[in-house]
Amino acid sequence: MYFEFDDVRRIHQPYMDQYHRMSFWKPPTYNSPYQNWKRGMYAVSTGLFVIEPLRHFQSNVHVLNQFYEWPKTRAEYNIFFKEVFRLPDFWSELSKKVVYGLVTAGGSTAVQLASWQYIYGGTWSPQEYVDYNSYKHLICAVMAITPTAHLSVPFENARRAYYADKTWPKELRRNYTSPTNALVRIPFEEGPYYLFRGGFPIAMNQWLFWTWYLMLYSFNKNKYFFLWMYNDFSYDYCKLLNISTSFAIASVIAYPAYFTREMVDLWPKERGGHCTWNNSYRQCFKWMVENMDVLGYNYLKGYWGWVRRYGAIYIGSLWIADNLGMMSNCNEGFNSLEAQFAIFSEST
Repeated sequence: MYFEFDDVRRIHQPYMDQYHRMSFWKPPTYNSPYQNWKRGMYAVSTGLFVIEPLRHFQSNVHVLNQFYEWPKTRAEYNIFFKEVFRLPDFWSELSKKVVYGLVTAGGSTAVQLASWQYIYGGTWSPQEYVDYNSYKHLICAVMAITPTAHLSVPFENARRAYYADKTWPKELRRNYTSPTNALVRIPFEEGPYYLFRGGFPIAMNQWLFWTWYLMLYSFNKNKYFFLWMYNDFSYDYCKLLNISTSFAIASVIAYPAYFTREMVDLWPKERGGHCTWNNSYRQCFKWMVENMDVLGYNYLKGYWGWVRRYGAIYIGSLWIADNLGMMSNCNEGFNSLEAQFAIFSEST
């Protein structure tokens, strides 16, 4: 009898844990922050190796198209695309972009994903099948991204410094050989402050984007699962729909911070090096909101460019991160709808 009772308790222990949990959060025991960082690095780098060469090839196609007409026949296409690969610095610039993308991923994006998984991974799922506690996902996202959003600032400033250096007169150039070279040299030649100069809108853009991106995807994850369980939609389709919707909403919320910095930095300067808003991001944002009817086309054009630049990498990275278990909490192994569906299938 006692052996039978032990067997019943062992079998139903996952169900009993749902009703006898003692705390809302506990440190994840199945992985460490370093392991989460490696998984985040793998997710971002995999998307980088696939998307960055395609994006680099597309940009060089536009460059070559400025000097030659767009091909019309198959033979012309072959010649045109061969000339793209023969452009000066095509392969060297591609290698610089890939290397710097890996550096940026390891110091920024992978850290954000690891922070998210450590905080959200220690939470418990509710007793119901569907998690309706949106505050839990929002709080976890805020706690994970707030201390890590600023990590992308030095990488973005170094990248801009490298490309801006090419536009300066020869006597004023720093002669950076790559974005990574600029990242290493700027703290010693100009001071560490210059890596974080004007970084508030960058950090705000990252904070708004990743907070809403992770919160929306994790909150809607098991809700989109019903489309697969009770309809004829494929699981990959439901997953892609959730990631794309979350990215679209998060990018709309976060882009105004990015657009504000672009206006302050790239707007034609008056005498003395000051722009219309005295280099104030707050005044620029206020002016942007008041004159959105005038900026409508340019704003949408810039937003579409931002989506084309980051959309594929961010969507692909989150897809891989989810496959690696970085969007699951410590109790989701049993309580997720995937597990419930597997148990139901085995029982029937």
